[in-house]
Amino acid sequence: MLSLQNLSIRAGTKLLFQGASLNIHPGQKIGLIGQNGTGKTTLFKTILGEHAIDEGQVAIPANWLIGSVEQEVKQLDLNALDYVCFGDTKYAEAQRQVIASEASQDHESLVLAYDMLDKIDGFSVPNNARQLLYGLGFNAPEFEKKISEFSGGWQVRLKLARALMQRSDLLLLDEPTNHLDIEAVAWLIQWLKSYLGAILIISHDRDFLDQVVQGIAHIHQQKITFYSGNFASFERQRSEQLMQQQALHDKQKQQMQHLKSFIERFKAKASKAKQAQSRVKALERMEEVAAVQASNPFTFKFSPPQHQPDPMLGLKQVGFSYGEQVILKDVDLTLRAGDRIGLVGVNGSGKSTLIKLLVGDLAPENGKVQISRGVKFGYFAQHQLESLIYEKSPLQHLLMLPEPPSDQEARNFLGSFGFSNAQCLDSIEHFSGGEKARLALAIIVYQKPNLIILDEPTNHLDMDTRDALDMALQDFDGALIIVTHDKHLLASIADQYWWVHQGKVSHFMGDLDAYLQMRLKTLKEQATAAKEPKEGHTKKQARQASAQQRKQFEARLKPIKQAIKKVERALEGLQTEQAKLHLMMEDNTLYESENKEKLAKCLKAQAICEQAIEANEMEWLTLQEALEVEQALVEKSLV
Repeated sequence: MLSLQNLSIRAGTKLLFQGASLNIHPGQKIGLIGQNGTGKTTLFKTILGEHAIDEGQVAIPANWLIGSVEQEVKQLDLNALDYVCFGDTKYAEAQRQVIASEASQDHESLVLAYDMLDKIDGFSVPNNARQLLYGLGFNAPEFEKKISEFSGGWQVRLKLARALMQRSDLLLLDEPTNHLDIEAVAWLIQWLKSYLGAILIISHDRDFLDQVVQGIAHIHQQKITFYSGNFASFERQRSEQLMQQQALHDKQKQQMQHLKSFIERFKAKASKAKQAQSRVKALERMEEVAAVQASNPFTFKFSPPQHQPDPMLGLKQVGFSYGEQVILKDVDLTLRAGDRIGLVGVNGSGKSTLIKLLVGDLAPENGKVQISRGVKFGYFAQHQLESLIYEKSPLQHLLMLPEPPSDQEARNFLGSFGFSNAQCLDSIEHFSGGEKARLALAIIVYQKPNLIILDEPTNHLDMDTRDALDMALQDFDGALIIVTHDKHLLASIADQYWWVHQGKVSHFMGDLDAYLQMRLKTLKEQATAAKEPKEGHTKKQARQASAQQRKQFEARLKPIKQAIKKVERALEGLQTEQAKLHLMMEDNTLYESENKEKLAKCLKAQAICEQAIEANEMEWLTLQEALEVEQALVEKSLV
């Protein structure tokens, strides 16, 4: 069991944890949740020994291996398959021994290295790595690409795959679903369910947590409170606690008011002064139970569209390519007023390209995109965060809009997105990713669109902001197109799905669960078919064949070695018997006349024993020579 006891942790001068405790048992899967900035990632660093603690202790079992996603890729020249395989450190060490032994032609060391691979089931590691890569959205030709050839988002996936390959007792995962598409998230859920070790996961994806974890560790007010069950169970328990807290607060408020009334009435009267003073002390001692506030600080909504043309837009025989790579071809689509579209398809299939064609960021190579008059876009994409002006404040961003609000209206509006009065005036240069994302959403909401297009809006959003966005989108009357890996958000706001696949865009006839089941079946078929390349013998296959040949030679030598051991055991017995006879012959009474017959038997036994020893020694020499000849043949065959 990993035990965190009475931890006090700071980040700079900010106190993140005070007297916080948490126990993680073998095989236990726990979701670590809390608002952004409460110290979730810092807690991971503390467990890994990368962040100091002020008080308390972290007790980790001596034999536990802790796996995590590395921060940086240090071996950019490795291909994707080897990079993921070497996440298994025992496999990586065995492979290094194999390579070193081959380079030095140390055949004894080579046999030991292959024996190690065999013991750790190392020969299955490459196939396991292929299955991981298929599940996370890679295709076979990409397995041989160098890490440096992949974009940042795909490198994140490779780092996740490498972490999943680790032989660990506890796996630490910090927002593992970021940079994944919804298909890869569904596959990851299945993989984590079958993982035998303990898991501590930071995530703001409620559906992901519901399906993977059996406990929630909630960071709140510098403490960690553990709730058994998945996220839905946590929400029920937390809601009951808050209701009880509110009832206790109301009761305590009445008691405090009663005490205050008594004090005010009697503190001036000498006869009651003593009792009044005791009431003052009681009031001071009373620990106030905080009133339950609306737990979500974000409460925004989209204004009802004043005008909704129908249809909103249409695509006619649209095609687009990047160089020679065809992304979309012959796409025909119509978006009607009020349509709520979930855009699905694996990363790289063309979802973001389709969106950019719709909003005019890209022009089609052929075909036509028709936007109806009066359509007003509200478009959110990750690259739009980069278009924010870091030197300016949230207030200045709103006042720069074509139809700006008044100063006070802007402050009130930004307040509904969780920005304090001070934050409204600060430059956004040091804002977190989540704060910048909230500002981008605020700008969209204020402009009152009738068509909202969101491309992965939740990557930097905590659960409170996701919930507020979910509620706002559910109430929105206009048209909507969304790409997201957050299954809960997608299922709650989309009522039909466009599937981007192999250059085409088609209506998927079914709900989100049906789509994901179909995709998981395909991924499983790909993973099952993952095999070593068939064309010729790779170097790795040659090494495996060499190891197999070595095992065959060892099998030839085994009978000779067993025969040698048998002769050695016989010699040991004969030498023991000879020593007993010698001891008997040292007795002078043996040579007296009455012991003549006994002496004859002893001398005969000694002669027989010496003959047997001589015969066994000759057999041992013969077998030893045969062994050396066979070993020489083995060495010659392996060179």
